[in-house]
Amino acid sequence: MSDECKGLTAIITGAGAGGARVASIGEAVAILLARRGASICVADINENAAIATVDAIRQEGGDAFYVAADLSCEEECRRAIDACDERWGRLDILVNNLGVLVGAVAGQEAGDDWDKAMTINVKTPLILFRAALPLMKNGGSVVNVSTTAIETPSASAVYGASKAALEGLTYHIAQQYGPDGVRCNAVRPGEAWTAVVDRFCKDEAVAEKVRAERRSRTALLIDGDAWDLAEMIAFLAGPKSKWVTGQVITVDGGGGLLRPSDQWTKHHSYWRAKK
Repeated sequence: MSDECKGLTAIITGAGAGGARVASIGEAVAILLARRGASICVADINENAAIATVDAIRQEGGDAFYVAADLSCEEECRRAIDACDERWGRLDILVNNLGVLVGAVAGQEAGDDWDKAMTINVKTPLILFRAALPLMKNGGSVVNVSTTAIETPSASAVYGASKAALEGLTYHIAQQYGPDGVRCNAVRPGEAWTAVVDRFCKDEAVAEKVRAERRSRTALLIDGDAWDLAEMIAFLAGPKSKWVTGQVITVDGGGGLLRPSDQWTKHHSYWRAKK
């Protein structure tokens, strides 16, 4: 525990526990900010997962409560922020971690998937910010969780498009509300090993194979996980980044340095030869 964020209050969306084996990004952020002294609101649609994160924080002596809410609904977003107002009367940190990966390539994109992703990945962060702004009386920090799939697209057109829109919102908030003491930044996670990825693996053998493939697509040749991402998110949320705003920071183990081609193989063969 440290006093870096002592006295600060934070809401993290999608912060329910990822499971027994691997942490979710939101879970790691919530626990890390609590370890630094912040009081935490865990907002998640899964009540049991939210309770698990709150319990983990309290077991370490931190202060936390949860709101079980479907944040795709505007009323539920406002209810989550109202819960923070009722408990603390202020809000210092908003981490928009919640997101959905749905959809297909542009020529096959279904309208329902497009609407769902645009709602949860863009509209929900906007609604939460609007509701939180009056509580940021002494300024505040907003951190939006984006994706490297903007520049190296996935098979979902709407995922990259919605996260690109979220980054646009990040710049807007930083510029327009900077004079009010509100900072806004975004983090682009690379292929980190998080709970949402781990859940797709039927057993540890499959998981290790996928991890090895993902490691090979980084410059560092090592795994990244939810805690690596949480370190950057917590830094941007906290007071040590008080002169940082309007930034989009990539945390990907140097994956962006490599081209999606056989250069991955060439790159790592070169380094293995050197070692």
